Amino acid sequence: MSIPERIEKLMKDHGISRYKLAKETGIPYTTLTQILNSRTENPQVKSLQIIADYFSKPLGYITGREDDTINPSAVFDIDMTAVEMVQIPIYGEIRAGYNSLAQQDIIGYEIVAKDSVSDGDYFFLIVKGDSMIEEGIAEGMRVLVRKQRTCQHGKIGVVIVNGDEGTLKRVFYDNDNVILQAANRHIPPKSYPIDEVMIQGQVVKVEFDV
Repeated sequence: MSIPERIEKLMKDHGISRYKLAKETGIPYTTLTQILNSRTENPQVKSLQIIADYFSKPLGYITGREDDTINPSAVFDIDMTAVEMVQIPIYGEIRAGYNSLAQQDIIGYEIVAKDSVSDGDYFFLIVKGDSMIEEGIAEGMRVLVRKQRTCQHGKIGVVIVNGDEGTLKRVFYDNDNVILQAANRHIPPKSYPIDEVMIQGQVVKVEFDV
């Protein structure tokens, strides 16, 4: 079994989700995801030791090498360039005003690889409601948003109309109008004059915990 397979087995046996494991061990969620998705071939022993301790297992159980001992600075056999990480703010709600993303409205941070967000300013938004449920975007999920004043035709944007709280909709343009399309058969599309719609950003990624 590989390292990810051993960790996944422990999580399954104990009924622990990725989110809970990251939260209770203090390991950044992104780091844990990289380990479990085999995106890093030589995870730091320090992180693996924390996971082993959490499940009351020896480090060798995780690595498959019985002679492994604690060495926080150690890595496994294959060298790789360290991935620089950055903190991205998480907002629970977005209100009118493009510059209204204030520090006091931040409810937390997510750690992501710097090179994945190097092309602009980003934030996470916690999804509320079920307007995009038929695209698999459910309440409680996080969406990664590139902060910008426009949204490409047909893409999902964080939009505000009439000063209401920001919501997710697919954005379509029809001459001087903007059509906001939900992914919920019970919510019909709505058309607004383009100057009544404020775009806060464009969604580039959806995340959920398993």
